[in-house]
Order: sequence, then structure tokens, then C-alpha cells
Amino acid sequence: MTVASPKQHESIFIARLVQQAKKQLTGQLDIQSASGERWTVYFCVGRIIWATHHNRSVRALRYHLSRISPELEFKSLVVREADRFFSWDYQVLWVLEKRKTLSMEEAGMAIKETIVDCMFDILRHEQQGALQFKLLKHEALNMLRMQLVALNVVALIKKAQAHYRQWRNSKLAGIDPDAVPSIVDAANLEANVPAKVFAQLRKRIDGRTSLRELSCIVNVDLVRLARSLAVYIHKGWISVLPAPDIPRPLPPIDKPATSQTEDRRQLLIACVDDSPQICELMKKIVTEAGYRFVSVTDSVRALPILLEKQPNMIFLDLVMPVANGYEVCTQLRRMSAFEATPIVILTGNDGVVDRVRAKMVKASEFLSKPVDRNKVLATIERLLLLSAPPAI
Repeated sequence: MTVASPKQHESIFIARLVQQAKKQLTGQLDIQSASGERWTVYFCVGRIIWATHHNRSVRALRYHLSRISPELEFKSLVVREADRFFSWDYQVLWVLEKRKTLSMEEAGMAIKETIVDCMFDILRHEQQGALQFKLLKHEALNMLRMQLVALNVVALIKKAQAHYRQWRNSKLAGIDPDAVPSIVDAANLEANVPAKVFAQLRKRIDGRTSLRELSCIVNVDLVRLARSLAVYIHKGWISVLPAPDIPRPLPPIDKPATSQTEDRRQLLIACVDDSPQICELMKKIVTEAGYRFVSVTDSVRALPILLEKQPNMIFLDLVMPVANGYEVCTQLRRMSAFEATPIVILTGNDGVVDRVRAKMVKASEFLSKPVDRNKVLATIERLLLLSAPPAI
């Protein structure tokens, strides 16, 4: 892949991004500012798939979701962090998209805007002192499994640079858009602004809401809002302090507790495989773990049986007579009943082409034969955790 460099390299940070894109990096670039702020930009084959600001990742996720899907209740987004994900905030978006709570377009918009905001922040901090960089490479298949979108580096850079230039040209370079404003001299402020303006300021500036969040609440462009407050900030009537991160959403404490065994008895696992031996082995593994189980050894009869039984999860053999696993998976994904059902492809051919094709037919996971008990149970726990109704 050829990546054209921006016309002007305004920073070492930008040069590093372009360099990794040209090298088709699959991995992450960690960045730390002189003040201790930390970000990570994630690449997959030279394209950016995510970026996070470690110092306020949860707050940033809440902000972007509130803009893209205002009806979504953020405090309900309880997701246990999974080892295969590189960051919790990205995992939330991944789960929301897989469960169709967010459309692919909405998830892509949240990802793009988050990345641009991170780049904008890094450009601002670079003007205040040298940045430190650390490069880590990742296994390509793992990144491909988690990838929702892959964005062009240069397009993102241009957008972040445009935002930064607009901010700087508006004489806001010394103000952090994610800072939280507070009224510290109400007497002077009240004496020097119209009564209606003062009432609005008292109502909106609560010492908890950042400038970026405030612009979303009042539906005013961020630059315009910041410029209107800058004069009061420079006079010392309003202060701005770094925005602390917020806690991740937690399960409600009054939720009735149920044992794992009780939960599992409600879940039905299906296995579609023309081998009776494989089906028997899967039945033993699944039922001993406390789940219900149904097997289908005829791929032609798989669809009507699965529609009747409505399993919570499906293991699907890749190589079967008449209809192979890819074809069955494609048919299942076309049915509304199975749009969000975890589907795991089982195969003895653990190759790159098969894994990519499994992703193309929207399989949830790819598991190699021979069947391993621990891997099967770990896959069930992980995917059913993400798709179970109490979670997002």
C-alpha cells in the first residue's frame, strides 16, 4: 500500500504516523507527553483502526456515544474486559455493533471521531514539549478479528490538523477543550455580563462538565463556545481544570444474583457437523459444563432445525457435504433471528484464507480441530457474555 505524505509535516507525531502507515504496521504506537498524558494509536496493515486517550478514555467514549446515539443509556453499558481486546472503550463499541445496538455506520463514526480527537490532543501537547514514542507489533489475524473499520491515515491527519489550526487561530491554544470550566468569581462575572447570560452560565457551568461535553449539551460549535468563554477565563472569573476520567459503568447493586449454573441451564448450544463423533464430543463438553445442547448432522436440515430450536450459540463445521459452513453461516446471517447469534466456525484447516473468509461471512469466531475442551468452553463464555441479554 502506498501512502502519500501530507503536504506539511507539522510534527514528529505526524511523521511517525505516516511512517507506520507506509510500513503497513499491524500493532500499536504508544505516545506520552511531557506532562504525562498517554495515548495509543492502533494499526492494522497500515490503516488506523482505533486510538484511545488513556487519561480519559471512559469520558471520551461517553461523549461520542451521547452525540451519535443520545438515547443510549451509558451507565447500562456493563462489559467485562476481555483479554483479546486491546482497550475496554473499543470493546464496548465492538459489542454494541455486533448486537446491532449501533449500526456499522454509527460505530464507524464514533471510531473516526475518537481517533481525530486523540490526534488533535496529541498535536496540542506536542507544542508544549517533546513526545515519547513506543512501538509494539501485533499478530495480524488477531487484529483482523477485532477490526470494525480501517481508516486512511492521511485523511485522519488532515482532519485533525484542520481542527488544530482552527483552535490555534482562534487564540485558544492555551485552553484544553476537554478541560472542565468552573465559576470562581461569580461577583465580577455577574457585574459584567447581561443577567440572562449570567443565568445561563450558572446553569451550565457546573464544575463537572467539560467544554467539549458542554458544546454537545447546548448544541453550540466547540470553537464558538470556547471563544465566548475565553474572555472570562483570561480575566480569571472562570477557571478551567483538567477533566478527570469517570468510572466505567458497573452492574446495579440491587440486581438479583443468580448462580452460573442457573444461567447456563437457560442457554442452548447447537453444533452442526456431519461427524456424529464430533457432535458426541461437543455434547459431552457442553452438557458437563451445565449448558443445554442440540446437534445437527445434516447440513441440509440445519436451517429449519436451528429456526425451531433458536439456540443461543452455534458451532458450525466448515467442511460438510451439500452445503459447507460458509454457505450455512451466510444463510443464517440473512435471518433476523440469527443476526446477532454467536456463530463459531469449526475446521481442521487453520489457514489465513479460511479465517479471512470466515470474517467475510460474519462468523463470530474461528476454532481449530481437533476439538479442545478448554478452548470450546472459553469461547462459549466469551461470546455468550457479550451477547447475553443482561449485558449490552
